[in-house]
Amino acid sequence: MYENKEICSNCKDVCCKHIPGCCHPSDFSNNINKMKKALLSKYYCIDWWESDPRKNKNEYHEGYFIRPATKNKIGILRDPSWGGECIFLSDTGCKLSSDKRPMMCRMLEPVENNKCILHGKDKREYCIDWLEYHEFLDNF
Repeated sequence: MYENKEICSNCKDVCCKHIPGCCHPSDFSNNINKMKKALLSKYYCIDWWESDPRKNKNEYHEGYFIRPATKNKIGILRDPSWGGECIFLSDTGCKLSSDKRPMMCRMLEPVENNKCILHGKDKREYCIDWLEYHEFLDNF
């Protein structure tokens, strides 16, 4: 986990104002009931990759994942936004403790001059991790 509140406060949370980070199934303990609770809270939504996220596969039309909602779309269950401020961003930073943030957010290393480094996976790769829950997310 990467965190540097001084760098984040100096850059004014550019990342968090652009789009919320992807959650990983383990953020919900791989538990469908916890996923349901998050989605019903209206603070999370279902987003997707616009094709099968696996290379050279055509089984799925989309690859789904869960992420925090954006402030302008609270309560919208399916939101493939290309931008928007994270619902958990406040004037003092993230409302969530470091260990409760989506995995993608925990894997973002703050660096001076708004050049943060994303360690780990991109959106497509998170969708692959969510394939086990595809039917659940498709029918939710």
